Amino acid sequence: MSGNNSVNIPTAGIGEGEHTLEFYAMDMLSVRGSIRLLNFKRISLDAVAIEFGNPVVVRDGLTFVSSSTPITVSTPYTLLKVQYQIVPAGNTPSDTAWITSTGNSVTFNLQPTLQDGPYTIFYRATSGNKFGSVKSMTVVLDNTPPTVSVNIEDGAMLTDDDVITITATDNGSGVAKIFYRIDGGEWQSS
Repeated sequence: MSGNNSVNIPTAGIGEGEHTLEFYAMDMLSVRGSIRLLNFKRISLDAVAIEFGNPVVVRDGLTFVSSSTPITVSTPYTLLKVQYQIVPAGNTPSDTAWITSTGNSVTFNLQPTLQDGPYTIFYRATSGNKFGSVKSMTVVLDNTPPTVSVNIEDGAMLTDDDVITITATDNGSGVAKIFYRIDGGEWQSS
């Protein structure tokens, strides 16, 4: 009754994807059982990604988003779920504050009640009580529009030699364009 009753095959050395396992057993009298076939899929809990919809701006190495920017965390494996949490930049994730998806992806926005500034999104894949590596992405929330000024006063009298200058500044994602129109005409942009 002695012998090799079990064998452990570590899956760490098997690449991701579809695989076939064939196996059989032989007794002490060299009587061999039938070959059995089993298909399995090797997955990785670290296969998780984050994507940003529009609007999003990458400038000077920073990723700027607004509260209307859709953020999606996903894994390609339908049996896995994803988790995320948003914390002010410089903070670490809480063990108890993870938000878990109902499927293998989740889309969310940074809430408009958050103050403008940098936030870190932590995310990972999960399967039951197993968790992938925690990944992170820092974004800058920018819900504040540019400030605009003009070089003339209301009611100013101008001649052909005068120039109207409109100036816009934005401490977040930057100024994309300045729009203007005269006497209700077509909007022009810089």
